[in-house]
Amino acid sequence: MKISTKNMILTSLFAALMAVSAVFIAIPLGPVNFTLQVFFVILSGIILGPKCGPLSQILYLAMGLIGLPVFSGGMGGISYIFAPSFGYILGFILASYIIGKLVERYRNY
Repeated sequence: MKISTKNMILTSLFAALMAVSAVFIAIPLGPVNFTLQVFFVILSGIILGPKCGPLSQILYLAMGLIGLPVFSGGMGGISYIFAPSFGYILGFILASYIIGKLVERYRNY
């Protein structure tokens, strides 16, 4: 898969937006915080498409798992895989892909 420079920059930008929306825009509501991450997941699928949208989510996940405090509540590290919200973050990858495919398929309607 060949990715243009523009798409690399946008992919990185969406990974950064995911990090900012998780850390600075979080409302605690039980074990899982309410954030604007879902908005940026959907937007990444719409703008970046089914290839680069999920790639931005994988980049966000990788940033958190290597230890950067980009997950909700300023958490990070490999131990986050045991957090209640980790399943949601894995779902971000699939959601971005599905949204990208839907937009690609129905763009002309």
